[in-house]
Amino acid sequence: MTARSLGRRRFLTGAGLSAAAIAAPGVLTACGGGDDSTGSGNGKVDLWLDIQGDANQKYFNEQVAALFEKANPSVDLNTTYYKGDDLRRLVQTALQARSGPDVVRGPAATQTLAWSKAHALADLTPYADKYGWKDKLSAWAMKAFTTDDKLYALPMRVDTMMLYFNKTLFASKGWKQPENRADLEALAAEAHGQGITPFGSSNVDWKAAGEWLMTVFWNHYSGPDALHQALSGQIKFTDPVFVEAVELVQTYFDKGWLAGGVDKYFSVPSQEIGANFGKGKVAMVPQGVWFMSQVGQYFGAKAKNANEWDWMPIPALRDEVKYPLYELGIGGSFGINAASKNKDAAATFLNWYYGDRAAALKRMADVPATYNIPIDFADTDIPKKIDPRSARVLTSLNKAVSTGDYGYVTWTWWPPKTDVYVYEGLEQVLTKKIKPADYCKELDRLFTSEKADGTIPALPAQGPAK
Repeated sequence: MTARSLGRRRFLTGAGLSAAAIAAPGVLTACGGGDDSTGSGNGKVDLWLDIQGDANQKYFNEQVAALFEKANPSVDLNTTYYKGDDLRRLVQTALQARSGPDVVRGPAATQTLAWSKAHALADLTPYADKYGWKDKLSAWAMKAFTTDDKLYALPMRVDTMMLYFNKTLFASKGWKQPENRADLEALAAEAHGQGITPFGSSNVDWKAAGEWLMTVFWNHYSGPDALHQALSGQIKFTDPVFVEAVELVQTYFDKGWLAGGVDKYFSVPSQEIGANFGKGKVAMVPQGVWFMSQVGQYFGAKAKNANEWDWMPIPALRDEVKYPLYELGIGGSFGINAASKNKDAAATFLNWYYGDRAAALKRMADVPATYNIPIDFADTDIPKKIDPRSARVLTSLNKAVSTGDYGYVTWTWWPPKTDVYVYEGLEQVLTKKIKPADYCKELDRLFTSEKADGTIPALPAQGPAK
């Protein structure tokens, strides 16, 4: 994204590895590579990934792994694919056993801090200096993975939240894209009155989906200024502006606007929601940028409908909050296993993946959202063949960073245990086990405790680029 002077997805949530746990005896085979501790820059590099789907894996094999090996014939990139939950479990076990892959597909910033404190990840600072990564990647994202002036990982993807909508449905109903709460709620009431679910949402397939909702409501109701103050320790998460945001989420569920109600949120799988979205039975879906690589399957001839999708910025839910506004975060990371015996070769892969700007932009154009790494580029640098909807994400985020009109996603800027409570506590609110004020009180207690432990990354400061 565009450079600025500020300090330029959660993986193993809440399972921070302690130094004692990391010191446990090995139970898996050792990492691949040479015999020396730093590596020779050639040989085998093991990479475990959670990319799913034949087409997605084929793209990575051909457009990433094969091209890397062609450019670096002395390195064998050995990629193994796992389902997300399996990968989390295996990496957790491997790091505890001082084993596992050379390149660690790991957590976002707060969990990475915990891993780095447990000495599970290698210090990448020498490689960053050698390859000039600070001049190639956006500073805000690099600083999020830096602790004690040492870099421990590189960001995989820039994340933000968006409001996807059935463009054909909107056109047929004469609905306009809402920019504020009044217009959004009027549209939701009209859609609900016609038997259309205003906002599709579910936590059936991803338990942490609740934090996507809280990211939306805290940013677009409470606002990024309040969030920055809370995350900096200047105000409390018990402040009314945060409690009211939770109450608003609960209200939307109670009205049946969100997911069709609480019961359906906990029972209807995402595939069914997607199918109904494509058919026009669901009007909008608040989802992350990553959904852009999946949403197309629910629209058009293959989905047996003639509908088209699009996305819009999330409307401002309070007059004091700017529009448009984009939450800023990081979806996953690439680090190097501290136990790797081939760190140099692993760093060679990272440098190739992040250092070739033209190749990186081509991947962004080829696959919607998936490869949106935070590198600096101008809007005119984006390949012409990109889907215009994907291009709009890139240009919108570029502008948001340069003007300072951005907020904060929970899975990057909240400490690990607090982040887990964001969605687990929300479940208790939605099932009426606790009240929003009690939820925010416990959230603040956890946050205060973790902040004292130093597991919060450097926040991007509010304000435009200098």
